[in-house]
Amino acid sequence: MAERDPGSASDAVSGFDADLRDKTTRSIGWTITRQVSDQLFSFLVFVILARLLTKEAIGIYAMAYVFAEIGRIIATAGLMQIIARAQIADAKLKDTIFWSNIALAIAYVALVWVTAPWIARWVEQPGLVAPLRVLALALPINALGATHMALRLREFGHKTIALRSLLAGIIGGGAAVVAAFAGAGIWALVIQRCLTEAVGAVLAWTSYRWVPGRAFDWQQARHNLGFGGNLTIAQLIFLMIVRVQDLLIGANLGAAAVGTYRVAWRSNEIFANGAIQPFSSVGLQTYSRLQGNPEGLRQAYQAMLGTCAALSFPALVGFGVLSPEIVPLVFGAKWAEAGALGQIFAFMAVPYTLNYFASPVLTAMGNSRRQRTLAVVQLLSTLLLTWLALPFGLMAVAIAYVARSYLTLPLQIRFLRETSGIRWRDTVVAVRAPFIASTAMGVLLWSALAAMKATGWLAVIAAIALGGLFYLGALALLSRFHRQLAAKLLTRKGLVLP
Repeated sequence: MAERDPGSASDAVSGFDADLRDKTTRSIGWTITRQVSDQLFSFLVFVILARLLTKEAIGIYAMAYVFAEIGRIIATAGLMQIIARAQIADAKLKDTIFWSNIALAIAYVALVWVTAPWIARWVEQPGLVAPLRVLALALPINALGATHMALRLREFGHKTIALRSLLAGIIGGGAAVVAAFAGAGIWALVIQRCLTEAVGAVLAWTSYRWVPGRAFDWQQARHNLGFGGNLTIAQLIFLMIVRVQDLLIGANLGAAAVGTYRVAWRSNEIFANGAIQPFSSVGLQTYSRLQGNPEGLRQAYQAMLGTCAALSFPALVGFGVLSPEIVPLVFGAKWAEAGALGQIFAFMAVPYTLNYFASPVLTAMGNSRRQRTLAVVQLLSTLLLTWLALPFGLMAVAIAYVARSYLTLPLQIRFLRETSGIRWRDTVVAVRAPFIASTAMGVLLWSALAAMKATGWLAVIAAIALGGLFYLGALALLSRFHRQLAAKLLTRKGLVLP
């Protein structure tokens, strides 16, 4: 299938017109800025903490984090997506969402404080109780600013959100490093989370000048929870798809094994999130505006997916090849096993990227039932394959997770087509060139490292330079769309999506 020229005349007819393109492009730019700054700074903090803290401390925090995230999802209850989809965000809608968030967050804090000892016994980690209880206190703080942030994003205010996120990360991360050097142990990570949420809430109120009123409406709340309930269940299940392994590993292999697994995942995640999340987060706003325009929705999906894959595929593949060298150099020799796990996670490039694009499309189309069904299938298969893999160690657990992601990919593509009309062929066309170019780059890097027989930073830097140059050349040769995209960037005309 031939690639479409950017700026086709059919764009205005499809609904993906110049104004929406401009808002989407600028929002992607600021979201990329936020993601890059967030990821780089948070990764720097994580590296320092990983060198200072024990594997057990990082593992226990990773398990506590699972329950903190469950609370955050329950508190928002899909309500932020309701703001994005609403044609008009009136006082009744905003007040109802805000006070619902606060009430749900407080209720979850009470639940965690009561059940924390039981949870610790379940995962056989008695040191989990106190960190879990304190982390829960960050949830009402997060809820205070969640509605303001969603309202700001509704107006494509990604520049403000980028600055807010950067400042909160600097303050929270800086405090964590100071605490770790002072010997605070796991509490350095707890301090980071709580302080980041507090700063973020304050900045959310200053970025969107709105004071909640008393227009809370029970009928509106029931309507919100009706839509948000399915989405919340889906989000909870999606969280557990990624993090249930931490709990299973902790209960069966110990907290140190969780720490190793989490460092491997986090190392891959920094590249994936930096390349994927700017497009997926802006995508919800864009797709919601196009939910009545199937052709415009398809064009926006293809354009953003093709651009994203050009970044995420080589980043994940390249890191996967180099991770046995990079991880010990960055985190220290005690994390060498995490480098080997990183190679396995590199095979997640395709399903990881596609999953981040399917979810906002399904949300924008209001089809939370299919999201829930997909999430249940993914979770059950993750539980089954992880349970089968645990007796064989961490490497087998990582392989099981990658295998699950490919086994459930056809169902995800089917739901995408049934909901939005986006076909499997549309997805293949968008990612074909980046996939071929990044795969060839990975083979080249692997061969070059074997031939060089060198180690250390010099070998890593040389491999990155070689792989980057090869990938850019291969992508330019394979894809007219990406050649035109590069030309626009080089001539400073700005990113114009096709």
